[in-house]
Amino acid sequence: MLHPWETDSDAEKRQVQAAALEAAANGIVITDNAGTIEWVNLAFSSFTGYTREEIIGKHTRILKSGKQDPAFYKALWETITAGRGWHGELINRRKDGSTYIEEMTITPVRDELGEVRHFISIRQDITGRKHAEAALQKASAELQVKYHDLEIARSQVTAVINAANEAMVLVSPDDRFLWLNRAFGLLFSMRPKDIIGRSFFELLPRFQQVFEDPSGIKAHLEQAIRDKDLEYKETVVQNWPQKRELEMYSTSVRTSLREYVGTLFVFRDVTHEREVERMKSEFVSLVSHELRTPLTSIKGYVDMLMDGDAGELKQDQVDFLQVVRKNAERLVSLVTDLLDVSKIEAGAVRLNLAPLDLAGVISEVVANLRPLNESKKQNVNINLPEKMPPLTGDTGRIAQVLTNLVSNACRYTPSGGTISIDVLPEVEFVKISVTDTGIGISPEEQKKLFTKFFRAENPDVQKVGGTGLGLWIARSLVLMHGGEITVASLPGKGSTFSFTLPIDQRSEI
Repeated sequence: MLHPWETDSDAEKRQVQAAALEAAANGIVITDNAGTIEWVNLAFSSFTGYTREEIIGKHTRILKSGKQDPAFYKALWETITAGRGWHGELINRRKDGSTYIEEMTITPVRDELGEVRHFISIRQDITGRKHAEAALQKASAELQVKYHDLEIARSQVTAVINAANEAMVLVSPDDRFLWLNRAFGLLFSMRPKDIIGRSFFELLPRFQQVFEDPSGIKAHLEQAIRDKDLEYKETVVQNWPQKRELEMYSTSVRTSLREYVGTLFVFRDVTHEREVERMKSEFVSLVSHELRTPLTSIKGYVDMLMDGDAGELKQDQVDFLQVVRKNAERLVSLVTDLLDVSKIEAGAVRLNLAPLDLAGVISEVVANLRPLNESKKQNVNINLPEKMPPLTGDTGRIAQVLTNLVSNACRYTPSGGTISIDVLPEVEFVKISVTDTGIGISPEEQKKLFTKFFRAENPDVQKVGGTGLGLWIARSLVLMHGGEITVASLPGKGSTFSFTLPIDQRSEI
C-alpha cells in the first residue's frame, strides 16, 4: 500500500531497506522514545529467544540481567534522550534466563521539529568473543608468568655457569659454537663475539695457537658430534696464553623431549692438582725409600737377636723383641701400601699382563697364609671349577688382591672359624669370592670400606692392626684388570668379598 506522498519507486526502496534490516546478522531493535519495543529483526529473536509477538510492546528493561549498576542505565538514558548516540557493552538476559554479553549501538531518531521520537539499536552477541578474549588474556598472563619464571631461571643458571671455574662451550650438531661461559673466554682469551656462530674449522688457526694438539681436539669434537651419546674425559695441554694441563669433558645436551641440541665441552684447569699429585708422589716415594732401609735393618737385627746370634735371651727380652718386630712389620706394610697408593694415583702402575693361572695363585696365597690359619685353628676350603676358563692378568697383582682378602678373612674370623675361596665361571667373567664366618660389617660401614684409611669402629676390628689402605688398593687393582669388587656382610655372621676378572675371549675354553 502506497502512502499518498510515495511513488512506486519510493515504496520499492522502503521494501528493500526493510528486507535488509530483516536479514542483517546483527540484532536490530526499534523502540519509541520511552523504550517500548516497536520492531525487532530475526537475528535479535535468535540470540534472545523472544519471538516478535512476545517482545513487541514490552519495555527494553525485560532484557536487564541485574548484573550492572543502576547508574550505568541512568547514564545511558541521559545520553540518548539528549539526542546523542551511545555505544557500549551490556550484560543482558535471554528468555531462558541465561545471560549474554551484548555490544550495542543506540542511535536516536528525531522528527521534523528535532524531537527524539524513536531509538534504533544495533546489537551483537559477543559472549563467545569475550570468553575467548578472557581465555586469551588468562593464557597470556600465565605465559607472562612462565616467561618471567624462565627468565629468572635463565638468569640464575647463567649466573651460576658464569661463576663456575670450569670453562664451558656448547657446540651445535653442525659444528658451530653456540654459547660459552665467562671462564672459557678468560681461560683461552677469546671473546664471545669472536667465536659464537663460527665453526672449529674457521677458528682452527686460533686453536692451533691455544692447544698443543689441536687436531686431537678437533677429532674428539667431531667424534662427540657423530656419537650423540658419547661421554668422555681426557687430559689436554694448553700452550697459550700460558702452559696448563686441562681435563676436558664432553656430554650431549638434549631438550625435555630428548631432542639433541648439541654437545657441551667442559675444560677444567688441573695444573695445580697434577703438580700437587706429583709432589705428593715424590714425597711418598722418598719417605718410603728412606723408611724402608732402616726398617729392613731393624727387622734383620731383631731376627738375629731372637735367633740367639748375640747370646741367649731372657724371656722378657724375647717378649720385648717380638713387640719391636711386630711394629717393624706393621711399618713395612704401611710403607709398602703408601707406595702402592702413590703409584696408583700417579698412574705409574703398569700391569704385566700374561696368561693367568688362577688356581696356582690361590694355592700359593693359601700356602703363604697357612701359619696364620693354623695359629687360629681355622679351616680353609678351596672350591674350583672342573675346567678353569682362560684368564689374562698380572699374576703378582692378583696375588696381592687375594692375599689382602684372605688375610683379612683370617684376621677377622675367630679361632675355629671357616674361610672359603670359591671360583665361579660366568658367561663373560670369573667371579672369585672369599667368604668367612667372622665378625661381619654393618651396612653403614660397608659403604666406606673401599675408601682410603677407613677402618670400622667395631672394637674387634680395632684390636687387629691395619693401615686402612689394603681394600682401596685391592679395588684399584681389580678395576685396572677390568673387573669389579663387592662385599656382602652381616654383623656377627661373616662376610663375603667378591671380585671379577674378564674371561679372555680370544682363547678357546
